Amino acid sequence: MLKKIFPFLIIFTVILFLYYPALFTYFSQDDFFHFKVSLTDGSIRKFVNLFGFYSFSDRGIAFYRPIFREALFNTFYSLFGLNAYPFRIFQFLILFLNSILAYHLIQKIFKNKFLSFFVAFFYAICSAQVSPLYYLAGGIQVLGATTFLLLTLIFILKNSILSYITFLLALGSHELASIIPFLISALLFIQYPFKKFLRKIWIACPFFFILLVYLYLEITKIGFSATEKEYQAIFSLKTILNSYMWYAGWALGLPEMLIDFVLPGFKLNPTLLRYWGNYYMIIFSTFLTIFFLLTAAIIYLSIKKRNFFTKQLLFFISWFLLSLLPIILLPLHKSTQYLETGLVAFWTIIGLIILNVHQASKLQLVRWERKVVSIFLFILISSLFILSATSAILQRTTYWAAERGRYAEKLIKQVTTTYPILPKGSVIYIENDPNYPFVATEWGSSSKQAAFILNNADALRLVYKDSTITVYYEDLEKPDLSENNIYFVVARIY
Repeated sequence: MLKKIFPFLIIFTVILFLYYPALFTYFSQDDFFHFKVSLTDGSIRKFVNLFGFYSFSDRGIAFYRPIFREALFNTFYSLFGLNAYPFRIFQFLILFLNSILAYHLIQKIFKNKFLSFFVAFFYAICSAQVSPLYYLAGGIQVLGATTFLLLTLIFILKNSILSYITFLLALGSHELASIIPFLISALLFIQYPFKKFLRKIWIACPFFFILLVYLYLEITKIGFSATEKEYQAIFSLKTILNSYMWYAGWALGLPEMLIDFVLPGFKLNPTLLRYWGNYYMIIFSTFLTIFFLLTAAIIYLSIKKRNFFTKQLLFFISWFLLSLLPIILLPLHKSTQYLETGLVAFWTIIGLIILNVHQASKLQLVRWERKVVSIFLFILISSLFILSATSAILQRTTYWAAERGRYAEKLIKQVTTTYPILPKGSVIYIENDPNYPFVATEWGSSSKQAAFILNNADALRLVYKDSTITVYYEDLEKPDLSENNIYFVVARIY
């Protein structure tokens, strides 16, 4: 028994070591908005209504994600209020579950324990998990969608009717799950001889039909924001290739915020050293080592093992590319959270390269060559771990959601300590802190940052359970100071 669970204990231990600060990160920004739009009067009827399709103009919410957005936020707020710990623990449990499912899926396809463990381990610990774990509002949805995506593929391999149920649950979690019918078709293709595949392909037809209905409702009933620039599609091959390049770099372990420091012509902003310090050398040296060794590995396989490019490898390459298809035309909305549904595929590709290099070296008669390859692979795997671990630790204090969670908790404590009880319909005026350090003109002072962190009035309305509270921020708008029921707060967020 212990032998079976030991690999998962290693994975869980490393996850907790790298990401435990996320367990203590408070809500911020979009989290409060999701709580607000998920509120009901407590009746079953209103709860069921959360699963309906509503237009963007009515509710200000794009995309259909009721399972891990409206329903989940409603349930957790009803049970725990604004206590973040249960939510955070739930996130980690989903990630643990996904790593187990990844292991079983890869084991089912390849029947190789090293590859299965490698994929499950690096899927779970890679620094691309920073966004899903720290940015609750978006992360919980992609984690949940990945759970149902992996379950659907496992059930398909077992010819289980449960695959239809998990597919519906995946679509109700995040639109990234819309790739599942294509993955099912490709999975059937690699699992069966061509003639048997033609007889089996009908299994995918109901999935495509459901997807068409889902897309019709998504586009015609919900619609999209016509004003938010980051949601405007850009049809450009150069832009698409640039986005795929960034997502591949992030999947390998580069920090998400690196994109903010890259200038035109791939020049680095010199302020990067100020924010990253000694992490800079570790991250770039390991990334360049990985890039060089992976390139060398592919060249080595091209010479020593020309049958390396199998249907299985092409399936996982297709999976990774398809997983980003729903958002690849939105270059202004890039985020590592969107890697979640494709990370298993990405690390399977890396794992297959490593496994095949090892197998090819065993066939060589020259002993020194086998030894060199062993050292080569040890350095590669170590570099992969060091890069992700370093990026994950760095982003504990530099990733925006981690910072804003701490500041949100501090601001709410400051307001509630000053004003434990507020009359209904109160006006709160959040002023600038004269000691707040200047960062950039577009950042504004502390009140503007507080407006982002608390999502304007949403957080304080939830805290005081009063939807009539009005909140003003000095950098954005000032109230009529002649009124009597104004409660002043200085935004201290440093």
